[in-house]
Amino acid sequence: MTQNAILFIPDISGFTEFVHNTDIYHSRHIISELLELLIDHNNMGLELAEIEGDALFLYKLEDQVDLNKIREQVKDMYLAFHKHLKRYEFQRICNCGACSSAYNLSLKFIVHYGEIEFITIKDIKKPYGSNVIKVHRLLKNKVPLEEYAMFTETLIPETLDASLNMLTETYDFGNIKISYEPLEHLKSLLPVIKPIPDDVPKHKLFDSTETIQTPILELYEVISNFDYRLLWVKGVDRLEYEKNKVNRSGLKHQCLINKKHVEQTTIKKKVASNQLVYGEATREIPFTKRVHVYYVLEEIKNGYTKLNIEVFADFKPLRVLMRPIMKKNFQKIISENIKELILLIDSGFTTEQPNN
Repeated sequence: MTQNAILFIPDISGFTEFVHNTDIYHSRHIISELLELLIDHNNMGLELAEIEGDALFLYKLEDQVDLNKIREQVKDMYLAFHKHLKRYEFQRICNCGACSSAYNLSLKFIVHYGEIEFITIKDIKKPYGSNVIKVHRLLKNKVPLEEYAMFTETLIPETLDASLNMLTETYDFGNIKISYEPLEHLKSLLPVIKPIPDDVPKHKLFDSTETIQTPILELYEVISNFDYRLLWVKGVDRLEYEKNKVNRSGLKHQCLINKKHVEQTTIKKKVASNQLVYGEATREIPFTKRVHVYYVLEEIKNGYTKLNIEVFADFKPLRVLMRPIMKKNFQKIISENIKELILLIDSGFTTEQPNN
């Protein structure tokens, strides 16, 4: 039995082919976040048929089509996508190829309308038929834009043809007339995303520098990726964090220390152009209003990295007298952790990513 349906594919592109495993791992998580975002902004009641790499295949059974509603759906997803990327550019802490080029990602939409059937495999029902094949073939086309919404002739009233960008595409199933609309102009509707201000506490409690024999990006990944945290940070029984996200400024995680949950937030601050910085903030250390720990990395010759660890704090009223004791405690804890970090690196450990 055939039914009429809108077939709708948002497709992300822009990542180059990465070689370093950190880039591959982070690009996978960035795309995953963006696809989830597109699903969350599905205002038309589209059904998700498949996640296909960097794209979604959605459909909706419909006997009558409202092109304006489809255009609004495209607009909502497009703006949500680029708002997320603008915010990520300010929040990101990583300089790998994937994170530093995420703002270049683009989004296009392929929309088709026609009869479909369904096939059931292991109790899973999926759209099936020639129109499903057609909408996927249309991902390869001659539209001279990176970001656009493409509509097939089944969606375009003949009275509108003269006012649209029209093309005739040739595929193995024959010719099909399509129209396309640019989306770039919609970026003017994006809200202003302000940079995250530096807000370093007043008192410096600790400052120490180590030289570690490993490339800067490799060391940065070990320090900033929670998947590796328990391998070198002692005294933490468990770490709770969002496994499907690349760590970034503002992301929260919890450490279980002596059966107590301690919440920490990823932060950053301004550093020199040849440096990387990773930081964490907490408000749950006794006698303090807040404590920030910063790891500042700088590449030096022959694959070595200089690592500077800084701890700053703001104290509660009359508690600044605890500064010497806290300094001593941080010196002991961080020195032990850095020793473990160096042992981990010297053991031949590499950032081969687990399958999350």
